Amino acid sequence: MSGSDKRPGRPSDGSDILHAEFDWEIASPSVAVVQTVATAADREAIELSPLIETLDPDALDELIMHASGPDSAVSLSFRLGDYAVTVTGTGDVYVRTKHVHS
Repeated sequence: MSGSDKRPGRPSDGSDILHAEFDWEIASPSVAVVQTVATAADREAIELSPLIETLDPDALDELIMHASGPDSAVSLSFRLGDYAVTVTGTGDVYVRTKHVHS
């Protein structure tokens, strides 16, 4: 992880941010989000609240995959349970690992 990534829509990496990179041609953004949050929570993915309770997984996949690419400026941030999540068109998933307060 590096704190030098200053592209728009990207949280700065820090000790409380889990950053994972994916190839959207191989993994869908919705599955990547669930896997990354599960890792951050140190739980199995099936133990988490379903993603659909927060947002439509198909809509997330469509948005990110249609705007994907190395120069994509698209990002989407939302809360999934106690975690703040940012997904980007470049294949990044960021999860704030410290609980987010309402």
